[in-house]
Amino acid sequence: MNLPRPTQLAALWLALIPSLALAHHGQDFLLLESPAVPHLGNVYLLTNAQVAMESGADGQGEFEPAVLLGVSPRVSFELHAHMENVNGASWAYEATAPAVHVLLTDPANHHGLKVGIGAEYEVAAHRDGRDNAEMRLSFENGDELWKWGANLIASREQGSSVEFGGAFGIRRGIRKGFAVGAEGETSFERAAGRELLATAYFEHDQSWALKLGLGGVRDESGHVAPVGRLGLVVRLKG
Repeated sequence: MNLPRPTQLAALWLALIPSLALAHHGQDFLLLESPAVPHLGNVYLLTNAQVAMESGADGQGEFEPAVLLGVSPRVSFELHAHMENVNGASWAYEATAPAVHVLLTDPANHHGLKVGIGAEYEVAAHRDGRDNAEMRLSFENGDELWKWGANLIASREQGSSVEFGGAFGIRRGIRKGFAVGAEGETSFERAAGRELLATAYFEHDQSWALKLGLGGVRDESGHVAPVGRLGLVVRLKG
């Protein structure tokens, strides 16, 4: 079954969702996980999409819709799906992943360093697929002008050993509702998969947040392929 492109789905959501108040949701960056969790009872609709274009070949796309729920002042629960489109073929459902995010620092403190931890388990949708577990220790600090974040990442694919990595991002506010920045993610074990993005972040009437990134990702041969990313956060309830 053919599914709409990620950008078409994002545009549809923006057209259908009414103006709602947007609060801290732990989604300040594209590649990074932020320590903040939604307020109790708040529900967010999230999506992350990636398109990588190889020279002389069709594009490869990934699409991850998710729902994020504030469970307590320190804890949130997330459920997301993973879909892929490789070499122009139909979109395929690859995995489902429940996740828990915990804020380790004082939730009443909205200034200074914030620290959190998140864990997810991705269940493969196909018999020949492999489950994957991941944990992230996240850090974030800053204000409306400057903000930085960092993640320490531990992941383990079924049948493989644990792999460690990290991610870092920084953003600067240009005017109300608009910021620019840069983000990167890498494995400490191998060069393949290293990604670096120039990014832009938009908020509109505090009803939704849109994140765009353009950069490159390195493959096993050392070639750096251009990649585009899109992230969307919409508050549904709360």
